[in-house]
Amino acid sequence: MTPNFKSNRILVIDDNRSSHPDIKKILSSEGIDAQESTRTALFGAAPGAPRARAFTIDSAHQGEQGLARVEAALAERQPYALAFVDVQMPPGWDGIETIARLWKVDPHLQVVVGTAFSDYSWDEIIEKLGASDRLVILKKPFDNIEVVQLAHALTARWQLAQQVRAHIGDLERTVATRTAELHKSEAHFRVIAENIADLIAVVDERGAHTYHSPSFEKVLGLSPTELSQMPAAAHIHPEDQLKVLLATQGVFETGVGRTLEYRMKHRDGSWRALEAHANPVRNDLGMTEHLVMVARDITLRRQMEVRLQHAQKMESIGQLAAGIAHEINTPTQYIGDNSQFVQDSFRDLTAYLAEQSRLLLAAAREGRISPELVAEIAAAALAADLEYVLTEIPRAIEQSLEGVHRIAKIVGAMKEFSHPGSGEKTTIDLNRAIESTLTVARNEWKHVADLVTDFEPALPLVRCFPGEFNQVILNLVVNASHAIADALAAGRGGRGRITVTTRADGDWAEVRVADTGTGIPEEIRRKIFDPFFTTKGVGKGTGQGLAIAHSVVVDKHGGELRLESAVGQGTTFIIRLPLRLPAADGRTE
Repeated sequence: MTPNFKSNRILVIDDNRSSHPDIKKILSSEGIDAQESTRTALFGAAPGAPRARAFTIDSAHQGEQGLARVEAALAERQPYALAFVDVQMPPGWDGIETIARLWKVDPHLQVVVGTAFSDYSWDEIIEKLGASDRLVILKKPFDNIEVVQLAHALTARWQLAQQVRAHIGDLERTVATRTAELHKSEAHFRVIAENIADLIAVVDERGAHTYHSPSFEKVLGLSPTELSQMPAAAHIHPEDQLKVLLATQGVFETGVGRTLEYRMKHRDGSWRALEAHANPVRNDLGMTEHLVMVARDITLRRQMEVRLQHAQKMESIGQLAAGIAHEINTPTQYIGDNSQFVQDSFRDLTAYLAEQSRLLLAAAREGRISPELVAEIAAAALAADLEYVLTEIPRAIEQSLEGVHRIAKIVGAMKEFSHPGSGEKTTIDLNRAIESTLTVARNEWKHVADLVTDFEPALPLVRCFPGEFNQVILNLVVNASHAIADALAAGRGGRGRITVTTRADGDWAEVRVADTGTGIPEEIRRKIFDPFFTTKGVGKGTGQGLAIAHSVVVDKHGGELRLESAVGQGTTFIIRLPLRLPAADGRTE
């Protein structure tokens, strides 16, 4: 039941029964109207003045009876706002004791105590009841207007006090509810934070970590207490410290969360790869005052990716082996044929020279060169086919050297393509790396397409992982050749074309691999870089090539990999690698 905030109930407690009708008459509608008429006649009507309220008045002739009425009103949730209490009420409680008992059951009751000059003094009343703003002393005899004014003022005051208390109660309940919710939320967070496998850290605007979840000890072997006593960057890999600093500063400045990868050092000295999400925590003004970093240990995932990439590379090399053998076989064959020709020609030439030496030696002994001797030498030269041999041997040697050069180029390209690398980024010539990969992959595309290269000669050197970059180019070229083969199988035109271009675009090196294949439908383009997604037939693809390419370009090199495609016309994959990286002082290198 809703508390009554608008009570106009007044209780009159007086042993003099004749005073009850007088007070009721004063506070009744007729009495108030008569007093208002008198005031108006004397002072004039106040424009827009509200009509005085009417009161509900109950009577009690002794203090005990008054207390009973107050208790009953409280039980009915219709409390009295005001009580007029006489001081002298024999033979029971006097007014002061009555008021004290009333306030014990209803401490909010407003009281007007009526007293004569011979009754208690103010100090005595204060001594017995204490100083209170709920008590007004009215000296007898009463002035009617004074009684009415007190009734209006004190009931209005009671109502206002009730509303204030109710509002305070609502606020206290709201605070209690919110506090309980906060405690519950905090308890939930504590349970989650203490049991979740992910790492949770709170970072302030200075970059200091103000909280570490217990999971840090499981992942890094360091307790939250130990971490809180160290500089925030102490266990971050030196190569990743600037990246983490710039990322956290960016979240504070923009209020937009970010995802980043970095490495942290385990107690045993090993490094753990972490994938972290930095999210802003805003205050009531919308300003970011903390960051919550939620990180996951992806060391095993990265190790599996490396193994998968290596396995795929080995698989690619295995698939390319037959093609490379065929590529090497052609120059090897004409090296062998030319070597056989030189060997046979040298045998004939040796016989001719031996016969010529014999005849010339005989002529020298006889001291003359007879026509018969000349004829025999000419016959030997004819038998040896001397003119043909002397013409073809240089050509055979030239072809053999060309074959050796071709084999050396293929072997060099294969060696460069399959070189494991140092595991660190190195500065390479992208044009040369791409050319080596195209040479290795020649048998993949030469039967279905012509290859066109358009390399920018002045392309700056790029820091990257050479082996992994080569693998990306191989994957894209193989995909292009398969797309063209599919187009040919569907009867779409003749021989296709693969175009590989390199350009410098501001702070980026851009590589484009374009084909004239089938193109990629709109509905599957967003899935094209998903792991294990493939449109190829069974046994023709694992669905890992483009996923690995995306991971290598975007995650490991901080670059971009996207595509442009038109169904029936072809696809262009665009690789963008950063040419300059931020240095520790904020400049670029």
